[in-house]
Amino acid sequence: MMENNLPILTEDMQMFDYWSGVYSPADQHIDSLRAAYDAFQQHYTLPRTEEMHIEDCTLTLSTHAIDLRVFRPEGTEPEAGWSWIFYVHGGGNVVGSADSHEYIARQLARDLKVKVFLAEYGLVPEFDWTQGKQDCLEAYQLICTQAEKWNICAEQAAIVADGSGVSLALQVQQALSAQQQPKALALIFPSFIAQGSSDQPQSLVYQIEDQQLMQTWTATSAQHALRCVPVLTQVVPNSFIALTQYDVCYAENVDLVKKLNHLSPYIQTHTGKGLRGNCLPLLRDCHEVAAIYDALLQFLNPNLKKSAI
Repeated sequence: MMENNLPILTEDMQMFDYWSGVYSPADQHIDSLRAAYDAFQQHYTLPRTEEMHIEDCTLTLSTHAIDLRVFRPEGTEPEAGWSWIFYVHGGGNVVGSADSHEYIARQLARDLKVKVFLAEYGLVPEFDWTQGKQDCLEAYQLICTQAEKWNICAEQAAIVADGSGVSLALQVQQALSAQQQPKALALIFPSFIAQGSSDQPQSLVYQIEDQQLMQTWTATSAQHALRCVPVLTQVVPNSFIALTQYDVCYAENVDLVKKLNHLSPYIQTHTGKGLRGNCLPLLRDCHEVAAIYDALLQFLNPNLKKSAI
């Protein structure tokens, strides 16, 4: 439904839009945008407690090193090793970090009693558009290779991604060998390039997904196809995809669902009523987002139950 040509958003979604505007960057410099984005995301991040062990590490990849934050619940280590999640954060391939997405990685580790790996892949403009996919692929493969070091069961894995991270996650899943395929794939509020994206409210969380804004920091054309729906040619694992009712990328999301359904019969889809994309930080404050998150837990738990303690 629409009212006066405007979407009928939940009150929580409207407040989210408002606070996103409050956290707008001082200027259009990339450092200002990243600082504002991290601050906004941390607004929804609970204080750390003694119940969660958090470790900051460095992974040395083929061309450079990346930072990695690892979360696991305190308590007895599973004898067979932890089940684990490789989390690919959103942020338009321009912003996002372990700090900005700790709120969701820590929550998943706590609620599922699994180990969660949150990698800081290379962003534009410091790196090429393809660097994010390459970093995530190498990081996932390296973690699998070093399973004993991390005390994980390499086969008991899921890839979870939000926003623009969905495109990277799909590319990584398609590039993995059969021996390294995750048991599950969860895609939360995908963000792809869409016609008319400039019609979105120009508050912080929408600016970062606006492809036209990328020209501020790079000569890449606004028509660059980095975040178009990836070409999917291989069978996908059990998959979960959460959409929002008022998403500028709705047509692309429908296309993605059709492609996934063509490749696998084991696809769950959920739609958040009265929501726009990029609202995942509301998982503790908004009933509609909480319902999506609960459905995500119910989907992941059977695939990762080996690490229950």
